Amino acid sequence: MSFIRHLVLLLCFPLILQAQKARTYNAVTEELANKVVTAPLPATPMRLAVVPFSATASSTQASSQFGEYLTETIIGLLGNHPDKVKLFERTRLDAILKEHEFILTDLMKPAAALKIGQLAPIDALLSGTYTKLKSYTDVSARLIDVASGEVLLSYNGRIKMNKNLAALFPAAGTVVAIPPSSVTPKDSPTPSPTTPAAVSTPSEEERCKQKVSEYQLMLRDLSTKEKIDAAALEAMKTPFDNRCGQLHYHLMYAFTRYSIDHPAYQQFLLQTLDSIRYPAGDERAYEIVRFITTDKKLDNAEWKASLNAISRVGNYSLSNYLNYLLAKPDTETDLSYARIAEYFSLAIAGKIGLPRPLSYEACFFEMMEGLRSNTLLSRHVYKTYSARLRLDEKSMPTVFSELRSLYKSEKENTHKTEILEWLCDFINTHEYPKAHEQLYDFAWEYNLTHNESRNEEIRREFPPADLSLLANRCSKKFAAYVTLTPYSSQQEDRINFCVRNGILVPGIVPTLDEAQQILAGNNLDDQLRVMKLLVQMNNRPAHIESTLVSLFDRRSLEDRGKMDQVQTLAITVLGNCKTANQKAIGHMINVLPHYGNDTEAAKVALVQIGKPAVAPLAARLDKTTDQDGGLQYQLITLLGEIGADAAPAEKSIRRVLGITRNSDVKYAAEAALQAIGKQP
Repeated sequence: MSFIRHLVLLLCFPLILQAQKARTYNAVTEELANKVVTAPLPATPMRLAVVPFSATASSTQASSQFGEYLTETIIGLLGNHPDKVKLFERTRLDAILKEHEFILTDLMKPAAALKIGQLAPIDALLSGTYTKLKSYTDVSARLIDVASGEVLLSYNGRIKMNKNLAALFPAAGTVVAIPPSSVTPKDSPTPSPTTPAAVSTPSEEERCKQKVSEYQLMLRDLSTKEKIDAAALEAMKTPFDNRCGQLHYHLMYAFTRYSIDHPAYQQFLLQTLDSIRYPAGDERAYEIVRFITTDKKLDNAEWKASLNAISRVGNYSLSNYLNYLLAKPDTETDLSYARIAEYFSLAIAGKIGLPRPLSYEACFFEMMEGLRSNTLLSRHVYKTYSARLRLDEKSMPTVFSELRSLYKSEKENTHKTEILEWLCDFINTHEYPKAHEQLYDFAWEYNLTHNESRNEEIRREFPPADLSLLANRCSKKFAAYVTLTPYSSQQEDRINFCVRNGILVPGIVPTLDEAQQILAGNNLDDQLRVMKLLVQMNNRPAHIESTLVSLFDRRSLEDRGKMDQVQTLAITVLGNCKTANQKAIGHMINVLPHYGNDTEAAKVALVQIGKPAVAPLAARLDKTTDQDGGLQYQLITLLGEIGADAAPAEKSIRRVLGITRNSDVKYAAEAALQAIGKQP
């Protein structure tokens, strides 16, 4: 045992060394970015927010410069994959983190990611930490689905330090001593009041910083209306620009946090919003819209100003505005419909987007993206405005993706079925290169896993009954797309899907009549291929039961192995069909002592058959003697698994119980009697 333990350690040691090996900064960051874009994404493209990387408590040094440099590097690398990732703006994320007082290191936890998912229109959150040690820095990251809290990716990398990276960290142990102002070193000359060094004129940046710091003191006490008015009036004296105007971010944060409504300040913000010529590159516009929508009461003046602003925004950020303006769940439905109509009127007129107007299609997709959290409005938009779309091979996959996301998010089964009907109509009327991948990938989402808690979620998001509707409505497309994949394993999966769902694929998936003809012939290869397909048809092959039973009489001098496989598969198919054919049941019982593949197939089939198999099993059990312990154990176990329907075999089981000296057989007999409702 000691030798084996040492051998395992020796075999694992190279892997441990490899995992601990420090690599270059570029190698680690590129690897992390590649793993993110190849992770199982909740949506494509995935709306991703990247949280600034922070130092752990174990880090010998913390550096905001290194954390910022690492974060921006990863964001830059992810930006090279716009088809996979749609990055959420850093400034907006920073505002959310500040407003809700998140701690960066806590964002590695799914609970925090779920909370951010409620505050920002994103699908996933990438957060991370770093630990600075002497000669290297360990980096850890997590990609978390903000809807489910599922950790999609965990990553650990080790960066080898060099002079350039070390420069981003402050020198450890540096202490700056500042002498008291009342003490003047003997050797130091007393500055003259007329000396230029003694006169220091603060820069505009310094004056603004001081002004903001002083203003923040006012926000510490908002206990009365007078103090609130004073804070608002003081803020309105300062233009909301990107210098001293930073104080407005603090005021909006305070008013939001304490649910303070100040109409005069609201009006000031709307005037500022109207004055922003290019909102897409100006975080003030987004923060103002976010602020005026926090009370979930968007009046007409606020809507008009916001609509005017977003008409000057390009795509990739438009959906974020629409999410705040329209996706609030308790907004009056008719009012939302009217505002959506205003938006599309501008889209049709080519009055949305700078530097050039966005196409109607781009405006449609931005609206669908912005309303992703509100399925009621999303359904309305698709139903009302999708007919006008002029689609090409690039935009068709986007429509499918939007419908798939809408279907998954919808909670009510009636509406889910309606969306599925739209999706089927779309796939049946549009042909594009990615159609076969999208259709089959969507069908795979109905597949259950070995995790029952996960299966409950799958059944809610993808009801099994809808899979039959999908297979029936799109059967011709499923059949046509079987061979479009270049991968043989994927093609086999598609064939099996068609077989399980009764979809005929000429030349590949035969009809039952065609299968019967092949099984009556002499080509073992074709027979084996057909039998593998019949296994997945559940009870549909009952139509050709007699042909299946006749396979048990076949023999082959050329390839006995293939013939054995065909006959074993025939046992499985007849079990699926719950055959009552006594010849078939007799064959299954006769192979039990073999302990081969056919034996295992027969055990499963006999239990599936149930009641019609009880009498033959009991009759065979009656013929056994005390020397047939293995066979007795198998027969009794099968009767017990059949359950109450095996009650007629009670006498046969008790006979064996009375004569056996085998403890395993005795135990099986007692358990079987209990299973069929009898006392041992």
